[in-house]
Amino acid sequence: MSKILSQDEIDALLSSAPSGDAATIAGDAGLGGVITYNFRRPDRISKDQIRSLHFLHDRFARNAASSLAAYLRAMTDLSIVSVEQFSYSEFLMSLADPTAYYAIAIPPLDGLGALELNPTLAFTIVDRMLGGSGLSAPPNRALTEIEQNVVDAVVRVLLGHLSETWKAVFDLEFKINGRETRPQMLQVMGPNEVVILLVFDLKVGDIRGMLNLCIPASVVEATGYSFVQRWQRSNRVPTASERQWLGTNLGRVPLTVTTSLETRLRARELVELKLGDTLNLGVPVQRPVDVCVGNRAKFEGRLTTNDGHAALRLQRLTNGTASAAEAA
Repeated sequence: MSKILSQDEIDALLSSAPSGDAATIAGDAGLGGVITYNFRRPDRISKDQIRSLHFLHDRFARNAASSLAAYLRAMTDLSIVSVEQFSYSEFLMSLADPTAYYAIAIPPLDGLGALELNPTLAFTIVDRMLGGSGLSAPPNRALTEIEQNVVDAVVRVLLGHLSETWKAVFDLEFKINGRETRPQMLQVMGPNEVVILLVFDLKVGDIRGMLNLCIPASVVEATGYSFVQRWQRSNRVPTASERQWLGTNLGRVPLTVTTSLETRLRARELVELKLGDTLNLGVPVQRPVDVCVGNRAKFEGRLTTNDGHAALRLQRLTNGTASAAEAA
């Protein structure tokens, strides 16, 4: 018969249990520590990809700064400050209102990105482009239509360099899809969609401000892990000893060398073929034929004989890429 514990025995058992909070008890039980996780903003981009994005856009910043300096005829400095992942709603809440805000198309991929130019910088650029010094205090208002057209030209310069920089990883083209002075009025993506926020520090003359570039996480995911591999891959010229080693070892690899000659026969003629018959292959002796190494045409040669056997005399190296079937 089971014994029912008294209150004193229950108190004694509780007092003998290890002290500590739930996380400590869970750790002692082998369940691991408690880790904070935000289900509304999951980390979809790895640290390696974040690091590669930083390196990639650091190159973009250097190239774009040179073009902007020539375009605006002013000392211009552009540098990347941070690369982080947020939800789109958090990004919107961090922006000034009004500001210079652009929706960016990224063909051939679906979806839109966003670019925001601090209003102080936007008015400085407009002032310089229209003949001013760019040192006057920015007005406390939204950009007019004419002023937006002026800023559009500078944004296109930035997007051109952005497209050129991304070609090292993925062939994307960044283009203006829409613009607004109030970010909430421009529909770019869902509020909970995860985005990569790249923050740049832009200095035009003596005026400094922030340039924010927002790229959907799906764009980086579309490149796969090759994003990191392609960006970190470096081309190194082999040394003389390495070239000799490659030549020695690759020289032992057997390769298939073929040439193909084809002809057409009626079914009746094919059935009537017998030993000793001669077939016309339709290739004059004077006409060169392709010689394939593997499935790639590498040489041209002419038909000949050698000790009574059909043979081929190589004449020149070609750069063809035709397959064996195409070479026939």
